[in-house]
Amino acid sequence: MIRVAIGGKSKSLLKHLTEAPPEKTTTEKYETWEQEDLIVFSWLIQNIEPNIAGNLTEYPTAKALWDALVVTYSSGKDKLQTFNLHVKANEIRQNGKSLEEFWIELQGVWGEIDRIDPNPMKCKDDIQAYTQIRSEQKLFQFLNGIDRKFEPIKREALRVDPLPTAEAAYAMVRKEAAHQVILGATNSETHGVATGLVAAETDGTGLATKSFRKFDGKKKTTREDKSHLKCEECGMSRHTKDHMFRDYRISRMVDRWA
Repeated sequence: MIRVAIGGKSKSLLKHLTEAPPEKTTTEKYETWEQEDLIVFSWLIQNIEPNIAGNLTEYPTAKALWDALVVTYSSGKDKLQTFNLHVKANEIRQNGKSLEEFWIELQGVWGEIDRIDPNPMKCKDDIQAYTQIRSEQKLFQFLNGIDRKFEPIKREALRVDPLPTAEAAYAMVRKEAAHQVILGATNSETHGVATGLVAAETDGTGLATKSFRKFDGKKKTTREDKSHLKCEECGMSRHTKDHMFRDYRISRMVDRWA
């Protein structure tokens, strides 16, 4: 990461980590080199833990400091570390994480593998063959790690001849994931509308039952026709003598308990 930080500021400064310093002179060229070397030296110190940096300020050049750091902290081409990284790449699973998060995690492990276990081939054809093997390995690790809901797109990717790169497969799966999100939302909305219609029909307000409701078995109530009644006591219509005295008794009872 330090090399990346320095190279990002100025690629010409990277030589201060790898090249031996020029002979010390009083020329303007040497003074320019010395100024640049001090800049790189300060960047190195700033990226080291303070409790460690205090013991490293006595190194004369940035290269001397860098070499000391490499010897002290670099694991070099440790085969055990390489083995562990390959195992980790094979065991990484999406497990419900976002596709982007899973992909970034894989990319980090692959980058470490490429750094400590680079392509050892020298011949052009051998380099291409080895690169192809690594590419297929990454593809298999990616497809092996994605969630089961992507099984159809996984089989589709493996049927392609020649096999796609891991990057191309990731693009395919990412597109499928976006489609699943869209279709999932659409299906949910459709299900909600259908459920609403069924519920509406159940309580008699649906489209099918708005105009034609099923007979619920209850007898329709009608008012009694009293137009033919006539009271013999008072001579008025729409009630009888019995009705009049019944109403009178009810009225007296109410007055008594009021």
